[in-house]
Amino acid sequence: MRGDGLLILGLVALAVYMGVHWERARRAASDMHLVRRRAATLRHTVAKERGQVMLITTVAGLALFLAIRYGG
Repeated sequence: MRGDGLLILGLVALAVYMGVHWERARRAASDMHLVRRRAATLRHTVAKERGQVMLITTVAGLALFLAIRYGG
């Protein structure tokens, strides 16, 4: 009877361990969805900022060219 009790206790411990592992894996999968969405938003923001910097640089360069060429 002692062997059966140890076996049952071992199975209970294994079930608890697997349940904890399963919950951790489930949380990681759901967190990954949020991380991917956040990364996509950041990529979009970076692309928008890069376009604005290019526009500002172009306008500033054009203004400097016109000021040097026709300014004085």
